[in-house]
Amino acid sequence: MSEVGNAAVPEEEHSYQFLESSVSARGPQSKSFPPESDSCQSGAGFSRAWLTDKDIDRKLIWKIDIHVLPWLFLMYLCAFVDRVNIGNAKIEGIENDLHMTGNDYNIALVVFFIPYILCEFPSNIIMRKVTPSTWLSVIVFFWGCVTIGIGFCKTYAQLIGCRFVLGILEAGLLPGSIYVISTYYKRYELQTRITIFFCASVIAGAFGGLLAYALSKMAGLGNQAGWRWIFIMEGIFTAMIGAVSKFMVPDFPDTAKFLTHEEFAWIQYRINEDETSAEYRMDHLDSHSIRIILRDPKTIFGTLLFFGTVCTGYSGSFFLPTIIQQMGYTSAGAQVRTIPVFVVAAVFSVAFSVISDKTNNRWVISLVGVVVALVGYAILVGDFNIAIGARYFACFLVVTGGYIAQPVSVAWMANNVSGHYKRSFSSAIQIGVGNASGIVASLIFQNKTAPRYIPGFSVAMALMGMVGVVTILFALYLHRENKKRDRGDYNYRLQLRPEEVDNMGDYHPGFRFVL
Repeated sequence: MSEVGNAAVPEEEHSYQFLESSVSARGPQSKSFPPESDSCQSGAGFSRAWLTDKDIDRKLIWKIDIHVLPWLFLMYLCAFVDRVNIGNAKIEGIENDLHMTGNDYNIALVVFFIPYILCEFPSNIIMRKVTPSTWLSVIVFFWGCVTIGIGFCKTYAQLIGCRFVLGILEAGLLPGSIYVISTYYKRYELQTRITIFFCASVIAGAFGGLLAYALSKMAGLGNQAGWRWIFIMEGIFTAMIGAVSKFMVPDFPDTAKFLTHEEFAWIQYRINEDETSAEYRMDHLDSHSIRIILRDPKTIFGTLLFFGTVCTGYSGSFFLPTIIQQMGYTSAGAQVRTIPVFVVAAVFSVAFSVISDKTNNRWVISLVGVVVALVGYAILVGDFNIAIGARYFACFLVVTGGYIAQPVSVAWMANNVSGHYKRSFSSAIQIGVGNASGIVASLIFQNKTAPRYIPGFSVAMALMGMVGVVTILFALYLHRENKKRDRGDYNYRLQLRPEEVDNMGDYHPGFRFVL
């Protein structure tokens, strides 16, 4: 590889100086910079050739993928299984054993979401203070213990208490993970990674049913019902994952142990070139930055998008086994038939996320998911006398459409906010308030409306329609904002005090939004 040397253009010289300063900023233990030669083996540092060598860039991104995504994926898989396994326990007899009647099951679902919503924002702040590896490992271990406790509940009141505590503990994982992932990648790399992360919930929906069916066959062992073993065994696995997560969960790039000082500097450089770091920071929380955060319409748009798609996601996880059972299948047959629904959803979700990143587009992919889901809902709300196969196919459309659109809502907003505190606040608000849709999903499918569940399907369908409308409005808003910034309409913001200009994140007139 040839050195850029004296032939470097001023822009590359500036980039190289940024790399030097980033290495220095991480601490005195950095290897010498620049290295004496142009050779760039893993962990050996970098030279000016890093500015032009795409192979080095690909290797670093692969290293980040391997260290950041798998363990967060596994923890979210555990979270979603432990959150929705009550849906599998429902058809295995939990209602009878705990003497649940009427809407007791729906209330058990709702009680999880109240603390889950309220605790997401404080959890992100705590994680920022104590590091992701510490905070996330602690909450995963303890919610695993609570899940085990659900397996030993003797009364409905005990179940409600455990579900409430479970909501508190699980609150930090989703916004925390999204926050961590967003600090490593450029904007048009983020959609695919977030979708892969979200596929944990899809896989949980698919194989959670199969696992629950297998665990329910332990019925009678230790004089325990089958549904109890679902919670006990899945809780043990989660607690084990939490116990070792301190050593596996990635921290933020500036303290991540798997990165050399030079690799951290390169990550900072890449993100800076993507217009989401360095110049557009929000590293200090003051009255000015708080006003920027609270007045940002993007947070409202992103929250509405997530709210609308989450209802479909939770409806599928909580009620799909029951819905399929109402089509005439046994409990075992219903559990097994949920698997292909979620597998197909995972495949299409990842495929469309790759398309989204490759085409640098979010809003079109969101609309594709909306249309697919709406077609499925239309079939389910329509004539109940159509063939069971057609209704089963509609379940594929609904779940697939929802899981195409849901990751877009998260990645799209993450793409359009900049600065540590802005990302932390925005992610927590979007996911916290958006997850209130889980309460809606918990209440709209009631036993008295079986087997057609018209109210449930209609509400979920209306919310997906709202997602379509908000998607169009959000895209138009971002397009208009970019035009205003191109014209210099917001350059007056640069006349603020220097400390405010350096701490305004995406409010800075130089920032450009992703459509």
